Parts: sequence; C-alpha cells; structure tokens
Amino acid sequence: MTAANDDQDRRFRLDVLATTVQAELMAAGLPVLSGNDPIGSVGAVVHADVPELRGVTVDWQEHTLFWDASQEAMAEDPLQEGVECAAFGKLAVAIGEAMAEAMRKILTAAGLEVADSGDDYSPDQLLVTRRLAPSPWQARRDAKFQRQQESMHAVWRAKHEAECPNHGPDSDR
Repeated sequence: MTAANDDQDRRFRLDVLATTVQAELMAAGLPVLSGNDPIGSVGAVVHADVPELRGVTVDWQEHTLFWDASQEAMAEDPLQEGVECAAFGKLAVAIGEAMAEAMRKILTAAGLEVADSGDDYSPDQLLVTRRLAPSPWQARRDAKFQRQQESMHAVWRAKHEAECPNHGPDSDR
C-alpha cells in the first residue's frame, strides 16, 4: 500500500469519526454546523484534521450577532484598550471555555478520546482521536436493530421452510 493510499484510508476513517462526533453532539442537543449553514448559524464545527490527519477537530462558533458587535467595538477602539473591548474579550473567552468543556464532557462520556488540539490560534479547539467504546444510545440502537434483523430472518426462514419443506437446512436436496 502506498503512502497516498494510507492517507486516503486515514482520511476516510477520520470522516467516519467526524460523523460519529457530530451524531454525539446532536444527540446531546447541540447544534452542529455542516458547512452549508446560513449566515448567523451557531454551533459545533467538526472537521477531519487536514492535512495532518491527527484526528477530528471540534470547535464552537458563536452567533454572528456576537461577532458583528465585537468587530464594531474593535473598529471603534483599534488599540483595544477600552472597557467595551475588554468586555467582549472576556465574554469570548468565557464562551469558548464553557463550550469546549461541555463538548469535551459530552464526547468523553460518549466513549470518545478527546484532547486539546494544540492550536494556538484556537485555544479551545478539541481533537478527537478515536472511539474507545460505543455510546449508550448507539449501543442500544444497534442492539435493537440486530434483534429486528434476527427476528426478520427467523420469520423468513420459517416461511421458506413451510413453503419448501424439502429444501430446509437439513434436507439432502
């Protein structure tokens, strides 16, 4: 296998992990942005860590109402020395820390390995590297699906054996 194939395989696995992360955050009730959301959308931003392929990054995007007002305050105070800029900075830090902590707790409880991304420009960004265990809701859903499949197969086998008694699993044909 070539390095390009290894990267493609790793990228595919990270895309699957990103889908898992999105599902866990949505199951917890958090909005998750898809990349095609209208302006002003708020929520978790989940992406495969490209080009490094270390894992899946998770960050929080505040509403544009907050960012627009923040940008206006900074434009009026280019040195960012005023009380208003300090208040916006304090609020931005609080939002980032609170949402990162909430998402970390949710994802960890859901069986995912979560670390800080190490991105100096996004200090609250998380890095999900793998699934350690299935989440309770997914395990329950998967078990229910498996039971339904087994039940359908049993009904199908019984019907087939009733209609074709000489072609059952123990017949000589």
